[in-house]
Amino acid sequence: MAGVSERGLAYDVFGPLWAVLDLGAVARAEPLTTFVATHRAELDDLLEAVREIGDLSPEAMRLFERQGGWADGAGEVTAESLMLHSGCIEEYPPDVAVPLVLRRMLGMGADLQLTRLMDGLVGAAMVRGPGVERGAPLVVAAVRSAGALLDPHRACSVSDVFRMWRVAFLPEVLRPDAPTPEAVRAGVRAYAHALEEVLLDGSG
Repeated sequence: MAGVSERGLAYDVFGPLWAVLDLGAVARAEPLTTFVATHRAELDDLLEAVREIGDLSPEAMRLFERQGGWADGAGEVTAESLMLHSGCIEEYPPDVAVPLVLRRMLGMGADLQLTRLMDGLVGAAMVRGPGVERGAPLVVAAVRSAGALLDPHRACSVSDVFRMWRVAFLPEVLRPDAPTPEAVRAGVRAYAHALEEVLLDGSG
């Protein structure tokens, strides 16, 4: 991971975070521009945690605003976007007017995007971050803040996200026959253990 650019690390975090905002806006039946404006303070706090986790430059952080779906003022979350955010859990085109269909897409999307967000944050922290002792609590705080922006009627704890991340991403990296550099393997293990300890301390 040492060869990954700052911009690449930023996109690994911003991609799922943009999806989280889309999903949160749809869950509240608000235009994306309105949702972002309403939750600006929470979003700014989350972005500050992201900046510290990845030691991201102002230029990298500006990508989030410039390329966010609200930047052009349109603020429309399309059915196609929801399909991608939810891992195509529904056939295309999804009938989002059916409450069960929309609820299923929002639930799957929340699980998938929070898990991807945790993976992106851990990757950024490993390459550029402040060290495991400081980085792990920041990752937990950032994922918790992102989760709060999603459907307020469907809670997904950081502990839930951690377990999904651990199952979905770690075996492919840590198994003995994986082509993972030892430094990366050690870093992933260190963050997995540190995140578990933070959550066991009652921060989940």
